[in-house]
Amino acid sequence: MLAALLFLAIPDPTLEQAQTCRAHMELFIEDVARESENIAGPTWFIRDWWTLKAIEAGSPEDDDAIIAGLVEGLRTLRVETPEQFDAGRSACIDTAIEGGAVPGMGPE
Repeated sequence: MLAALLFLAIPDPTLEQAQTCRAHMELFIEDVARESENIAGPTWFIRDWWTLKAIEAGSPEDDDAIIAGLVEGLRTLRVETPEQFDAGRSACIDTAIEGGAVPGMGPE
């Protein structure tokens, strides 16, 4: 019950938040792909959830150029202020999981 109330309390993300979080996930996928051929399933669910949230917030379905620019900005952020980068990525992942992006991991 508490999880359901928390889910209802989470506001819809803005377009900027959704696109930034999708960029975080695209960068995460790139990082993992450099180290391993296997990218865990929840990663894809979270990336796709943020893609849907961006579309719901008004993003065009073909926003790859926007995401690429945001990924570049995140690369810079990761070098210049890694704590802020890590906090942003963690918030994106946590928000998506709490929002039900990953079956079996979110509110029940």
